[in-house]
Amino acid sequence: MTESSLDRMIDIFDVTPIDRTRFTGDSDGGGRRVVDGSQILAQCVVAASKSFPGRTVRSAHALFVAVADPEKALEFTVTPVREGRSFASATVAVGQGDRTCVTCTVLLDRPQADVVRHDTWTGPPVGGPESAYPVDMPLRGRELRIEDVPDYGDPDEVGPPILNAWLRYDTVPPRDELRRALLTHFTGHLAISTTMRPHAGIGTSQAHHTVSTAVMGIAVHFHEPAEWDGWLRYHHESTFAGAGMSHVRGQILTEDGRLVASFTQDGMIRPFEAQGAAMPTESRL
Repeated sequence: MTESSLDRMIDIFDVTPIDRTRFTGDSDGGGRRVVDGSQILAQCVVAASKSFPGRTVRSAHALFVAVADPEKALEFTVTPVREGRSFASATVAVGQGDRTCVTCTVLLDRPQADVVRHDTWTGPPVGGPESAYPVDMPLRGRELRIEDVPDYGDPDEVGPPILNAWLRYDTVPPRDELRRALLTHFTGHLAISTTMRPHAGIGTSQAHHTVSTAVMGIAVHFHEPAEWDGWLRYHHESTFAGAGMSHVRGQILTEDGRLVASFTQDGMIRPFEAQGAAMPTESRL
């Protein structure tokens, strides 16, 4: 198995064009028989950017309708919906063979000068990366720390439905669309953990063993400019859990509190018994 690394992930984001609207891409399964939805969403951001040169992606909303196999190539088809003087919109269908795995809606534009602006953190003070706990979530070239929580997956760790994750990358891509892809990549990693946190006796360590979890949809909204140095903070807040579903909203901020992007995630949290015939453990999201 090829080691997961930041440089390899950036190469994976950079999908290969067949023509203006069709692209192919590889995946990093991380040892599982499933592709992270946030990786595919990041690739959709790059595919749309390449289809509409001169514009930047402002938002992308993906629904993960079927599991993608990391051993097979991903096929991206960008279908323009509207291409105006400033704004453009498109859908991106991601498949493997005759099977659709992801559908994504993308909004692009040409950024303009400010009329008004507010882009700074308005929530309570945070401790910062130096006081946060290091986390072993392997990706060579990335450092990850979580505030206040020594083990975010522990079923006995109970607190408010909030997680603040600090990330620092060895390399920040020079190209705008790859920076947006990199921002997108972590939006799918901790949302379900955030939802579980207030509930004693359930934690991420149980996922794929006694609890069935899956990311069903992610929406990411980029704010200008998509640039940063040093640490990023992914602020997660779970606003709803129930009926077998989870909803989380998040913000991506620089260390000094400038808002770079916002995101939401819809996830599934259900007992295996309710699923009927379960897929193999290594394939579960």
